[in-house]
Amino acid sequence: MTPSSHPAPVRPERGRRDPFRWVIDHPGTVDAAVFGAAAVALLGFTLLTGAWGWWLPATLPMLGAAAVCRTRPGLGVALMAAFALLHMPLVPVVLGDALTFYAMFCAIAYGRPLVHALGIVAGVVGALVQSAYWALHALLSGSSSPLEALVTLIGLLFAGTVALVAVWALANLQRARVQQMRLVAERAEQAEREREQRTALAVAGERSRIAREMHDVVAHSLSVIIAQADGGRYVASVRPEQAADVLATIADTGRSALADMRSLLGVLRQDDETSYGPQPGPEMLEELVARVRTAGLDVDLHVDGRLDDLPRSVGTSLFRLVQEALTNTLKHAGPRATAAVRVRRTAGGLEAEVIDDGQGTDPASDGQGHGITGMRERMSVLGGTLQAGPLPGHGFRVLARIPLGAPASTSPSAPPPSSSSSAPAAPSAPPSPNVPPHPERTLP
Repeated sequence: MTPSSHPAPVRPERGRRDPFRWVIDHPGTVDAAVFGAAAVALLGFTLLTGAWGWWLPATLPMLGAAAVCRTRPGLGVALMAAFALLHMPLVPVVLGDALTFYAMFCAIAYGRPLVHALGIVAGVVGALVQSAYWALHALLSGSSSPLEALVTLIGLLFAGTVALVAVWALANLQRARVQQMRLVAERAEQAEREREQRTALAVAGERSRIAREMHDVVAHSLSVIIAQADGGRYVASVRPEQAADVLATIADTGRSALADMRSLLGVLRQDDETSYGPQPGPEMLEELVARVRTAGLDVDLHVDGRLDDLPRSVGTSLFRLVQEALTNTLKHAGPRATAAVRVRRTAGGLEAEVIDDGQGTDPASDGQGHGITGMRERMSVLGGTLQAGPLPGHGFRVLARIPLGAPASTSPSAPPPSSSSSAPAAPSAPPSPNVPPHPERTLP
């Protein structure tokens, strides 16, 4: 039998000693030890009893052939058949002839289909040769009549056939067991590969989520800080007393970004002292809009409907969507631009729209940013849609729709929907879904 025809052994856990598993996993070593010990015992018996004869040199090679029958059944059957035929002119029957059944068993149980067939043929030929030999021997020696020789032939053939059928049946049972073990080992390996693939996919998904969160946090915060720093140079030269306010805004934005990054990167740490801060949600939209206003962009926020009962994943995605859209507006809309954020909760879903009246497209952008791609991925995960593109004439519009169940009934103690308007609303466009596609206006 070739090494590839054996089932892949299932190794015991390291640190555990299982002698039975070791015996199963090392058939060649076990057979060599068993048949080697049988040869030594046979030699010792011969030395003690003095029962020398041709049967001993004829049996020892057959013991050696039997030692390789399980690991290489094709070679074992060939050697066993050759040794059985060679000793017949000298000694018709020797002790090693019993091993021919073992060779046939190994050929059927462990061999490939060709070896399987050769083992059966060798067994049938061996039974015919032995039966014919003894029938002819009885006839030629004159001890039996032709009828008695025929009966001897038929009787030996019947006994040999019964023995061959029994060996064939046992070998097929063993072959089925070997195939079952191979199938179990293959399934275990496949399950292990699937577990590794699921783990790799989970890791890749988590890395992608962290990358999107990092992009949202860093892009927004740095845009606000840069805008404040640019304005701070002018304020310092014209109204030095207001420079402290600008620096305070920069410091607050930096601290907020640092807290967000610590909370986000906490999932990558393994120590018990990691602090996991809350994820941003719709309750922080007012704070987000106020931070953008301090950076110099007039923003109008209007919320229609309850947002406090949104699923956490939807609330976080809504916040990141508005944050990314306002960051793009702050970065690419141009000077004196205004923006409007409208969030509406309906019976069937959630609609978020961010519109600005800026230049619509940024000639300095190469369109290779990840902002709109990240927003679209967030919406697709929630089963929603995203439309983003320039408006006719000027301005840019981001419209997201997220399917939801019916909102919870408003209790008397529930606070009314929040709404703030510290600047004129930016020109709005009709909610037509036919917004032409456009390259992303994000940080390259």
